[in-house]
Amino acid sequence: MNHPDHVAGRLLAVGVLAALRERAASGQGQWLELAQTEAAAYLIGEAYLEGARAGVDPLPLGNAHPDLSPHGVYPSAGDDQWIAIAVADDDAWVRLCTALGWPPDDALATAAARVAARTELDMLVADWTREHTKEAAAELLQAHGVSAMPVMGPLDHIADPHLLARDAIVTVHHPDVGAERHIGNPLRLSKLPQRVGAAAPRMGADTEAVLVSELGLTAEVVAELVEAGVCR
Repeated sequence: MNHPDHVAGRLLAVGVLAALRERAASGQGQWLELAQTEAAAYLIGEAYLEGARAGVDPLPLGNAHPDLSPHGVYPSAGDDQWIAIAVADDDAWVRLCTALGWPPDDALATAAARVAARTELDMLVADWTREHTKEAAAELLQAHGVSAMPVMGPLDHIADPHLLARDAIVTVHHPDVGAERHIGNPLRLSKLPQRVGAAAPRMGADTEAVLVSELGLTAEVVAELVEAGVCR
C-alpha cells in the first residue's frame, strides 16, 4: 500500500471540510494547497527527533523492528507468497520455538540477543516458512499465541472468510466496468445500517453538482463552461 496516497487524501478531505465551514461562517473562500510529501512527513515526527538526537539521518528498517526479532515478512510456499510474523516479547519467542519445534536456546532468551542475531534468525524462520503455505503457517503460529498473518493481495481479500463473514467485501456497480467486488466501510455503527459507497466516478461526473450546489452557478452557466472546454 502506498501510505502517503491515503494520508494525503484524508488530510485534504479534512481541509476541504474546514474551508467549507469557514466559508459558511465568514463568507470567505479558501485556497487549499497540500503536498503529499508534507502530508507523509507530518506523521513521522519521531524520525526527525531521532535525527536531531543522533546527529545522523535514520536508516530505513524495512519490515524489521529496532527492538524486536524475529519481526518481518517471510517467504512461504508458492509463487510470491509471504507471511508476516512478529515476536513481541520473550514469552512469544518461547511460543514460536514450540510451534516450530526448536529446542530452547538460552543465548536467545532476551530481545536484545535476538536483535543482535537478527540476520541468522530471519534465515532460520524463512527456511521454515518456505515449507508451509502462508495460511497454514499463520494458523499454526496464531494457535500458539504468536502474531502472524498471511500477506494478502486483492484476490486474497475478496476470498478471506473473516472479511466475508463481516460483509466487509461489497459489490459496487460502475457504468463502464460493471459489477466489482470492493472493500466496504470498515466502521460498524450500532444504530445505522451499513452503507455501500458508490463506484469511482467518471471524469467530471460531479462537476455540475459541485458548481451548482457549492459555488452557486446556474445550470446554464455550467453548460457554457462545458461547451467552452473549461470543465467537463
